Amino acid sequence: MNERPRIVIFGAGSIGCHVGLTWLAAGLDIRFIGRPKVVQAAHDEGACVEADGRSHAFEPKDLVFSDARDALADADIIALCVKATDDREAAAEIAAHARPGAIVLSLQNGVDNGLRLQALLPEMTIVEGMVAYNVVRPSPTRVRKTSAGNIIVGRNATLEAALAPLSTTASAVEFVDDMRAVKWSKLLLNLNNPLNALSGLTLYDQLSDCAWRRLLATLQNECLEVMSAEEIEPAKLGPLPPRLIPFFLSTPDWFFNSTGLKLQKIARDARSSMADDFAAGRRTEIDFLNGTVAEHGRRHGVPCPANETMVKLVKQAECGQRRTWTAGEIAELINRRMAGAAS
Repeated sequence: MNERPRIVIFGAGSIGCHVGLTWLAAGLDIRFIGRPKVVQAAHDEGACVEADGRSHAFEPKDLVFSDARDALADADIIALCVKATDDREAAAEIAAHARPGAIVLSLQNGVDNGLRLQALLPEMTIVEGMVAYNVVRPSPTRVRKTSAGNIIVGRNATLEAALAPLSTTASAVEFVDDMRAVKWSKLLLNLNNPLNALSGLTLYDQLSDCAWRRLLATLQNECLEVMSAEEIEPAKLGPLPPRLIPFFLSTPDWFFNSTGLKLQKIARDARSSMADDFAAGRRTEIDFLNGTVAEHGRRHGVPCPANETMVKLVKQAECGQRRTWTAGEIAELINRRMAGAAS
């Protein structure tokens, strides 16, 4: 591998652009593969990344964006930032164009990405990672971090050396031994994605309402039961131990809104990635989020009626049915499913 390894961001969406531009600003050798609209915007307008009170603008000449998969050919590291729903297609492109032995760093939602990718790319080194923060994208190449959090990656000596320049910046990457626990703990947070999408609200407004937070606590409690059945001890990703988060979410608005929203540094205009999928008419990652909780619950005999309800509502929305619900209506649907399972 080169002294200054070439990193290709495969999937220049909101997360891919934010990660890649942040790393580019730190002096890493970054290339981007994205959709034609994003490539054209980078060529015409350049790009800008904002995080933690800092911003960095790039001129078009500073950027290398392409929609051609052959850009994978000279990649030492491929940071995979496509949706989990696009794993199979992305893996086929990597297998066709990347050199054997390249490192594929999965920065995707879900808990089983590494296993799927390793089965699809047996000649590649697969490393799992996790992006703990939310991003909004006002334009194709303008991205802004809108909540607290950092990037966590499984231990790998080559990656640690490649990303070492980030260690002295506000965007330092944390390397850990147990990514399974980290991925499941991130899943706890991502269980809010469908709630936010179905609410039609911003994350700030949704999480300011205890009725929505109690629904999230219910989803998380089911997930924690599944994690116990799988003998997974959740990793602490924020100021609170994961098993205390549902209790914290259920506190009164006056308390949560003066503490929780500030701790998470949630921007007023932020929405979940699933809300963005709804707006764009894209297929969502519901099967890899709440669907995973329900699936693993079935394996262990752990009832997950709340997460099953979210899967059903999102799939209906994907088919063009009702998209916006109140917290009370969703709670009633969950209660009915619970009653039906008990009878």
